Amino acid sequence: MEHTLQLVKKIAPDLTEEMVKRYRVLKTVRLLQPCGRRMVVLSLGMTERTVRSEIERLSAQSLLHISKIGMSLTEEGVEVLEGLETVFSALTGLSVLEEKLAETLGAQKVYVAQGDSADSERAQKEMGQLAARVLFENTEANLRIAIAGGSAMAELVEAVPEGLEQKAKLVVPARGSIGRRLELQADTLAAKLAEKLQADYRLLHLPDNLSPHVLEEMKKDPDIADTIDEMEQADILLLGVGNALEMAEKRHLDANIYKQLAENNAVAEACGYYFDGKGKVVYETRSIGIDFSEIHKMDCIIVVAGGKKKAESLLAVSHSIPNGIFVTDEEAAMEMLRLAGK
Repeated sequence: MEHTLQLVKKIAPDLTEEMVKRYRVLKTVRLLQPCGRRMVVLSLGMTERTVRSEIERLSAQSLLHISKIGMSLTEEGVEVLEGLETVFSALTGLSVLEEKLAETLGAQKVYVAQGDSADSERAQKEMGQLAARVLFENTEANLRIAIAGGSAMAELVEAVPEGLEQKAKLVVPARGSIGRRLELQADTLAAKLAEKLQADYRLLHLPDNLSPHVLEEMKKDPDIADTIDEMEQADILLLGVGNALEMAEKRHLDANIYKQLAENNAVAEACGYYFDGKGKVVYETRSIGIDFSEIHKMDCIIVVAGGKKKAESLLAVSHSIPNGIFVTDEEAAMEMLRLAGK
């Protein structure tokens, strides 16, 4: 099909450009709905005149509904958008980018959202929707899910639709909850995701860097021991990735540890593990969470992170995640390929 589409682009480039433009407007409205025209303009970088013209056409075709609270897609609009997804990926080269990156990362599959999630709400939401879809494709009513904290995981949970049928057995945090923002903590996200999937859940209210003695004592608590046991049996891991030194600073790690990370060229952090560029663990926080040396036993690992600054971090973590599924954005994808010399 891709070869055929390339031929279509050659014979009618103006036609394919118009189709891609309208598809992008339609998709942006779905990601941000209900939204105003100005938000679409800012998200896509198109002129207001162009966006207004496309919205009028899409509305006339009953693909968009315009009301006082903003624009949203009609059922027919959703059907058209989903039906054209494969065509759009081929026309824009996203499918080629995904395949090339999957080979580079040694991943089972890669999904790439349009744009740069570092400064685009639209791209952030698209990554969340892609990740939510991947989760739905891989989960079943008898499976256990472990979820990490962070903004990428929050977007994933937000994108998961609320259902009436059970979609998982249990949701647990991938590590003890940390951080100042409650809405981004693993505990909070585990509870929200469980509600949407009609699943049970466990919580793990534990900070980072407990003393070895306190950590061992905490593990003896029946509730904590039960949660750890469930965590170790997780079938699916939902994981965000951060820049090592930025995360060390956010988590207020000791100055000596920060210096150690810098000297060891740490570039990535995930679930309290800090990795150098080759994927070697150079530091591990004293906390209770997923054991990275055991994650190869899991059925499915979904990694979600985007933005050019995360490219090196994603490459590093990929060494420790065999056959994972990665959800990222165009900026991170292209930078990963550049860093890998592809």
